[in-house]
Amino acid sequence: MVAKSIAYANQELVDEDALITRFRVRKAPTLSAAVAPLAPPITISRLHDDQPRPGRSLTPQLEEAFVFQIPLIPSPDPEVRYSSGHFAPSEPCRPGWCYLLDLSAGPTCRLDTPFDNIRLYISQMTIDELAYQNGRRRTQGLIQTGFGACDPILFHMSQVCLPVLENPGSASALFVDQVALAVCEHVVTRYGRQESSRHQRRTGLAPWQMRRIVDFLEANLGANPSILDLARQCELSASYFAEAFRQSTGVSPHQWLLRRRIERAKSMLRNTDSSLASIALDCGFFDQSHFSRVFARLQGCAPKDWRRRNR
Repeated sequence: MVAKSIAYANQELVDEDALITRFRVRKAPTLSAAVAPLAPPITISRLHDDQPRPGRSLTPQLEEAFVFQIPLIPSPDPEVRYSSGHFAPSEPCRPGWCYLLDLSAGPTCRLDTPFDNIRLYISQMTIDELAYQNGRRRTQGLIQTGFGACDPILFHMSQVCLPVLENPGSASALFVDQVALAVCEHVVTRYGRQESSRHQRRTGLAPWQMRRIVDFLEANLGANPSILDLARQCELSASYFAEAFRQSTGVSPHQWLLRRRIERAKSMLRNTDSSLASIALDCGFFDQSHFSRVFARLQGCAPKDWRRRNR
């Protein structure tokens, strides 16, 4: 199957309600990452239905964008059909594989069998903007030879998102942004039609940039900054900033922020009588349960046990 770009159309608002309507599912939890300021966000959704129903999914608005369907369970041939009436060559879907669909062709699929998929949406505009930021020429669409491809990297990335998709409201913006950037880099590298081009040699952050970003994060430990928020502090693009930060610190912005939040939480555990729930919110965690899980993973014990030992 070949997916190629044609011309920019009005990008569809890819939200949960649109997916619920199109695929007739009860819910469609979705993570959204705005990693390119002028382009639509990359979205990662889960579409799951155990109840087969007759008919097909609704035709999406035609736009210059791409979707990867990543099955979590085996499923029969989805019988992909485009708005032209043409059926794409297809076969039963299997976990570990991914299936590229071109939204400019208006794909639909059958809904009369159970399915459980991760759906990755990325627009050509987003691909273009990130390519420009990275010193690459415009990618001439995405291509996948045949129906589906074994892609353990993309499958693993989708698995990483599953716990967060259970409760999208608890997702760290930095975590979602970093996964989205990694996904985009992978799919463009593997499936993108690229010409040879210049490529920027990247370095770490300059000292002034590192000072500014540390001050910004320290002042906003209780907030939920995005990768674009941080990149703007350093006057860099989101993708350039993410790699430069990792080169400078050895960890991703999300990991760095989690560690600083835990350090602040330890100070509060040691020096105040605040409840665990209050500390969790003050330090930027979604709730006490989220705080306790991260604390135990990084410190090897529960917050209440650490407080008892260190007071």
